[in-house]
Amino acid sequence: MSKRPSEDNVIYANFRSGSRVDSADKVAPPVRESTQLSYSAPAMRVNNAAVRQTDVGRVKRGREYAQRGHVLDLTAFHGGMRAAVVGSQNDPFEVEMRLPKRSQGDIDAAVGILARQPGAAEKANRGEYPDEVLDVLIADSPEEIRFFCDCPDGAQVCKHAVALADRAARLIDADPVLILTMRQVSLTALEQRKRYESEAQIRENAQPGSQYFWSGRDLPGLPRPKLAPMIEDSDLDLLHRAMQTISFTNIDQLRAVSDIEDVYDMLTRE
Repeated sequence: MSKRPSEDNVIYANFRSGSRVDSADKVAPPVRESTQLSYSAPAMRVNNAAVRQTDVGRVKRGREYAQRGHVLDLTAFHGGMRAAVVGSQNDPFEVEMRLPKRSQGDIDAAVGILARQPGAAEKANRGEYPDEVLDVLIADSPEEIRFFCDCPDGAQVCKHAVALADRAARLIDADPVLILTMRQVSLTALEQRKRYESEAQIRENAQPGSQYFWSGRDLPGLPRPKLAPMIEDSDLDLLHRAMQTISFTNIDQLRAVSDIEDVYDMLTRE
């Protein structure tokens, strides 16, 4: 027996296309979710902390919340991150991610390991941390990171916590130094520790019988400057003003700016 299309007495319409559809799934396009998330090692640990402590349904809904901009006022504090996440109620829920407690001695030792690496500050800026450092600064296992939310869901990690973890991971990807900030370590402190460690290594290298006396140690890598056409980083308003002084009309001005952009693009791109 075939099912009548109107047996539920509901008419669905896709207003974007101006047509009638036969189910709610076709009313609006689903939220796009990348099939493969690409995170740096620090960000992946934060993301996994939520994903591996909950179910697939909450992970999917939490990522949808994150992609739709439901995570507000995400900030890092000593020991974690917090945010307000807009849910199904009028007021947003308060959500926190808390890193496991670490002694000052453990943090100092982890920073020392990082500081002894060639190009320590540059690596920290790029999110390149040794696993043993991440074990201390973030967590050794996902279960060490705890989430708290004032929503009525009794799960260990709710969808709002997943949304926070998703945004936190992306924020750490953009600014990896945040994992130092959450442990109250600044780049200045890391650089000072680097100078101290360098002096200690120099003394060690100069000791009779040192294995590094002749061979030395690894040198830091070459800097990796950001490559971008200068015109994209310039103030186009200034270019328009300059062209205005030699143009008879606004159309001449716009054409002149456009011609300069075309020439620059042709010279700087393959």
